[in-house]
Amino acid sequence: MVDPSGHTWWGRAWIDALEGLLDSGRLSRGRTYARRGAVGPLRIISGAVLSEVEGNHANVYDTDIEVRRLADQEWDQLIDTIAAKAGHAAALLAGVLEPALIADAAEIDVRLLPGPGDLRPHCSCPDWVEPCKHAAALCYLVADELDRDPFQLLLLRGMDRETLLARVRERRPSASGAAERAASEGVIAKDAWAAQPEGAGLAPVPAEVHALGRLHDHPIGSTPADGLPHAPGVDPAQLAALADDAAVRAWSMLADGAPSGLRSNFNADLARRARDVAGTRRAAAFAASAGIPLARLQAWSAAWELAGDRGVSIVADPDNWSTDQEELEAGRAALVHNGHPQRSIGLSWNGLRMRDGVLIVAGVHGGWFRLQERGSGRRELHLIAGPVADVTDLVEPVGRGE
Repeated sequence: MVDPSGHTWWGRAWIDALEGLLDSGRLSRGRTYARRGAVGPLRIISGAVLSEVEGNHANVYDTDIEVRRLADQEWDQLIDTIAAKAGHAAALLAGVLEPALIADAAEIDVRLLPGPGDLRPHCSCPDWVEPCKHAAALCYLVADELDRDPFQLLLLRGMDRETLLARVRERRPSASGAAERAASEGVIAKDAWAAQPEGAGLAPVPAEVHALGRLHDHPIGSTPADGLPHAPGVDPAQLAALADDAAVRAWSMLADGAPSGLRSNFNADLARRARDVAGTRRAAAFAASAGIPLARLQAWSAAWELAGDRGVSIVADPDNWSTDQEELEAGRAALVHNGHPQRSIGLSWNGLRMRDGVLIVAGVHGGWFRLQERGSGRRELHLIAGPVADVTDLVEPVGRGE
């Protein structure tokens, strides 16, 4: 399964849908293009996403993906379904798009995520295969847009947020006001728990909580440090940051179906948390408290952004690199076949070394990764791309045009 670019439930769902529709090799190449910054700003409109994509040799191509818009009858059925369920309506009117809507829509034969025949890529490049790598890159980055705003999926299907909300209100004239009031007031967690029968398991998250995205009377991720007790060796600010992180992760699990991350090792969890201080004055103090050089922690954090826990494991610990010489030799042969002189690819016991500090490694759990040494003195390894199934997707071919 190609590693998804999206981190929320919606971004992952989009990538999963693509993997069932498009050629895996093209998707892998498109992901590499997307992550190297070749795609310009995305423009999402009703029924399409458009952008410019830079190929090799500074060629820029006009690329767009048409998405089948839902028919009027499909929209009517979907809006009826939303209006009939108080939870969906309350969440939607408060600006939250619940993942459960996908399954409810499927029950009435309305498909929100793309299926066969729903996507039509177009690109001005000379590649005749559909989708070309430029269109595949554009497909991938839609997941990032859905991470930021899941309502963009509905726009791709033909209806903007404001129109949808207005039509839901029309179907629920008596309930919409109550839903909006409930969303603004929220729900106290202890009261919701107390209402459950003794011995019952954790109940589904109340619709009001889904809609509001808050815990009690302050936003998730706003634990006041000055209200925490002081103790030897305990920094209230750091303790507050940990509490915020736990609250946000718990909320993501409940509202978005995100993984808990509890199985992450120390390095991966540290890299994930380092995102919150990246580029700030706190970054150096954060690295010092963890006992890790700032440059190394920054490299780990960037690897986590690109490939999650797996990316950190590759950058932080060479023991996660395959030492299978047959696999490495096959990788070098593939690169040579792709136009790279064999003398430019050094074969070591655990990787392929190329010019400019580029290192190609295979993970012990599969997949190829491209690393690069950067910095002066002790040079840190940075993850540039991966994982990919085909090693040639990590390095541009030599002597071949677009």
